[in-house]
Amino acid sequence: MALVTEAQIRGLVLVAEGTLDPDQFALWNTIRIEPEVWFDEDAQIHGIGFWVIAREGANIIWYDSLAEQFCAGTVDEPNTIPTDIVQAARSLDGLFSSLDLDARSPANMSRQ
Repeated sequence: MALVTEAQIRGLVLVAEGTLDPDQFALWNTIRIEPEVWFDEDAQIHGIGFWVIAREGANIIWYDSLAEQFCAGTVDEPNTIPTDIVQAARSLDGLFSSLDLDARSPANMSRQ
């Protein structure tokens, strides 16, 4: 699957938000951003990018349209492929659960 459209990513996020429990939703609201397409310099030549949907410092959550899943990881700088992919899941609540995120600590997007 190619890069999804902005309308598609907004729809995916809207559906995913409906699966979050109250603590996950509170955390989500502190880290979510307007969807942004990031292109790695090498991948941009081929038109390959990814939608970043949440960010806290160097930690990001993005949608991998090729694998059709949400991913969390860290980046060295914006518009680069994450250097450390800590987890991936088909749903946001699955991603949050697998990361064992503490809703009281929004900056903690790494594996516990």
